[in-house]
Amino acid sequence: MIHTDNMSSQDAVREQYKTTDNLKLRKSLHEKYSVNQTGFQKWMFGRYPFRPGMKILELGSGRGELWDYYFENATLQEYEMDITVSDVSDGMTEHLRQRFSGREMTVRKIDILDIPFGEESFDLVIANSMLYHVKDIDLALSEVRRVLKRDGFFYCATLGVNGMTRYLYHALDELGIPGYHDPDISFTLQNGAGLLGKHFSRVERSDYEDALEIDDIRDYMEYIYSMASMEGLDRKYYDILQNYFNSKKVNGYLHVPKEYGMFAAAGKA
Repeated sequence: MIHTDNMSSQDAVREQYKTTDNLKLRKSLHEKYSVNQTGFQKWMFGRYPFRPGMKILELGSGRGELWDYYFENATLQEYEMDITVSDVSDGMTEHLRQRFSGREMTVRKIDILDIPFGEESFDLVIANSMLYHVKDIDLALSEVRRVLKRDGFFYCATLGVNGMTRYLYHALDELGIPGYHDPDISFTLQNGAGLLGKHFSRVERSDYEDALEIDDIRDYMEYIYSMASMEGLDRKYYDILQNYFNSKKVNGYLHVPKEYGMFAAAGKA
């Protein structure tokens, strides 16, 4: 059984993301039921300080969907930026290669703990929803700082402790389902500024206001069973959980809180 407090287990992370299926399933829930229709990725993308000729590295790119907004923007493509997308997973890296085949985009397999570039190589480094998977966060951030130019920026998105995960664990606890407890997530909106502040002199947090309003609980159930932290959750609890969440509906909808945001960091500490 994999728990949220073991989200940095490298074997668990590699297994969870060896294909794109789980990511695709979870993204579909957010697309279908999110209250904020902007979309988290579009919101993030709109905050990056792009400029002509930039060298950009994204770590933990997953399915690479963030860059759809780039290819939809003719002005940005005229900037002729040098963009490298990457992932630590073989499966994700292969997906990126296929997705960006024929595009002006470099794809690499990269572990954030050992970034294969020299000092001050990039103007912008991006790492979204992945730092809580890293087993040594200080080493990871020092590597980012090392490859970032002196006047460069590091943007990293993460979740907060008061969002979807805590909501789910509260439900499991209330139902007496054993083996799960309130999550201990290593990099969050709550502790991220302090962790980044060890390596960067300027850190700014931005929050994305959102929630889920779900009418078909079956979609939420499939989401739950796709989560790395829920691997090992016995299917015998499926009906119990489904009935519980149905009972929590108000005016036909289950309200699930979300807490997401992003840090922008710059300058050497």
